[in-house]
Amino acid sequence: MKKLFYGWYVALGCGIGLACGLATVLTYTFGVFVTPLRAEFDWSQTEVFAALFLSVLTITFVAPFFGLLVDRLGARRVILVGLVFEAALVASFYFQDANVLTFYLRYIALAVLGVGTTHIAFTRIIALWFDRQRGLALGVTLAGVGIGGFAWPILTQWAIDAFGWRSAWLVIAVAIIVFGGTVMLLVVRDSPQSMGLLPDGDAAASSKQKAEESAVSPGMTLKQALATGHFWIMLVVFLLIGIAVTSIQVHLVPLLISRGVTPMRAANALSILAVALLFGRVAAGWLMDRIFAPRVAIAFLLGPIVAIFLLASGASGWLAFVAGILTGLAAGAEVDVTAYLVSRYFGLHHFSSIYAWYYSAYSLGAGLGPLATANAVDRFGGYTEILLVHAAMLVIATILLARLPAFPARRPAAA
Repeated sequence: MKKLFYGWYVALGCGIGLACGLATVLTYTFGVFVTPLRAEFDWSQTEVFAALFLSVLTITFVAPFFGLLVDRLGARRVILVGLVFEAALVASFYFQDANVLTFYLRYIALAVLGVGTTHIAFTRIIALWFDRQRGLALGVTLAGVGIGGFAWPILTQWAIDAFGWRSAWLVIAVAIIVFGGTVMLLVVRDSPQSMGLLPDGDAAASSKQKAEESAVSPGMTLKQALATGHFWIMLVVFLLIGIAVTSIQVHLVPLLISRGVTPMRAANALSILAVALLFGRVAAGWLMDRIFAPRVAIAFLLGPIVAIFLLASGASGWLAFVAGILTGLAAGAEVDVTAYLVSRYFGLHHFSSIYAWYYSAYSLGAGLGPLATANAVDRFGGYTEILLVHAAMLVIATILLARLPAFPARRPAAA
């Protein structure tokens, strides 16, 4: 029986690490703390949610700098340091007082010091460990966000009920170190070469293969990538996807409740979306190893376009669950696609420096989209108009994806 390639343990370990990373913990614990914080300090909902917006905005601007850091120092080292800072800052919420400015400062500090625990670092590790199966491996790792999205709200609410909201922050901090820190120390390694292995578990290369590999370009620098047209096409695509898809995710529950759906059924629709996100990531990864990745992205984007028209037409029953599934599939797929496209178009040597730009664009969209959607709902008295705007954004994104060129061919060795 053939021994399982160690890279798959790395992919699973990175999935656990990503589940404990800033983006996952921040997204899936924030809402659970809103009610106890408002009850304790009499803050308005706007005051509380401003912290989340400030954090996302901060990530948008600092991510490119951390991309450079990951390329220079190695992803594993940056992740480990980031997890320590993340856990320490999460634990510091135990001392939160009624001063909302210190609440904001903590979330801004989390964004600055914890951004190294996001996709920027983890996707680089997977890109180095896998080549032919890179898509599937990325899907396995990024599915960790869905696992974290399921676990963190449950753990957080249990800790609040059992120990109070202050001690709940300490429970989260311990979990980050116990699960995320342990797996990064014991399981994950930066590259297969550090263990005497090759990507995908290939056998040792012959002298001829080594000569050919030495002639292959290690990839573009950030400056070279910025000079290509497809860099900017992709940037616009993932900004639009971040705005539209995240807006549907965040507003699905209030939209359904506004149409008379019970809060529990609305929450169930959101849970189904999270399950679909898990499936979308693995499925998209598997398909990208076999089909030109932009075509895979286009196929998955058709789902939320259909979902938007269902919701705009007044869907509130089982059709709302269908809309949630279609949106979740796309939300899961598009993050995989971003990392995969960067690795294929621009190479691995400066992967994190380049990928960080797309992470920033998606984060910016994820921060601005839900806020703009809420403003539009207040202005127009409903969701129909802004949903159609989001549909138009996704149509534009699919057209732009269709314009992306073929992946560059590997250069043969010099004669």
